[in-house]
Amino acid sequence: MNKPQINEDAQNGHTHANPKETISFNGKNYSQTFFDDFNGTNLNSKNWERCPEWQRQDAGGYWKNSCSFLEDGNLVIEAKIDNGTPISGAIRSKGKFEQTHGLYKIRFKAEKASGLWYAFWLMSDKVSNIGNGAKDGGEIDIFEILPNDPWQTAGKKTYLNSAVHWDGYGSSHKSHGSQFFIQDDFYNQWHEVTFEWTPEYYKAYLDNNEKPFWDSTKEGAAAWGGIVESKNYMKITAEFGKWGGPIDKTALPARLYVDWVKVYKAE
Repeated sequence: MNKPQINEDAQNGHTHANPKETISFNGKNYSQTFFDDFNGTNLNSKNWERCPEWQRQDAGGYWKNSCSFLEDGNLVIEAKIDNGTPISGAIRSKGKFEQTHGLYKIRFKAEKASGLWYAFWLMSDKVSNIGNGAKDGGEIDIFEILPNDPWQTAGKKTYLNSAVHWDGYGSSHKSHGSQFFIQDDFYNQWHEVTFEWTPEYYKAYLDNNEKPFWDSTKEGAAAWGGIVESKNYMKITAEFGKWGGPIDKTALPARLYVDWVKVYKAE
């Protein structure tokens, strides 16, 4: 497939956006601000770092550095059981690339496994600010791929979840979400998601669909705490939790493959 013009250190997977590259989307012109195609052997330290090896969620799982790596020109985010402990990969662009508003594009392929979910999301350290809704800082989940939601009928619903969280994660926490149901043929196939974040709305598109699977204008910005105005960094993660249903060890290890990530800013 055709890719933007870049300067590349193949050994380290270093890629730099061509600032002259522009695209048109929904009647607006955008210039590229970030590009990584995950070629090479090592994660590009100019773009990403591995997330701290924290315990995550409510299934006793941990993020582990060993579960995020490059393979055959892709980023691999792996989820598996290690000596009885669920572990998974996570990377972020914190302190390396952060942006307010723009287009965020990702090409990926996900393997199906119960007990976990994969996510491409944006985070701000200001998410803990209380008051003023999400405007002064929020978590923006562009999508979370949920292979199995046990809270849905018969525990067989699988969907893309998009959400915004604000006012911290304690007693003042607020959130709002949107679900887009998918079929089994979604998995093990390459897909592209384009996320449009403007001062007025969020919209996310899957593959070549003209209709967004997430459209904040349907309910209005107020339902989402207002539109986030802070700079956010990117995260690509997998994690185990009760929200993902019972862990199916027979389906593990499971992987999220990412071919590339591109970000653009409105001119």
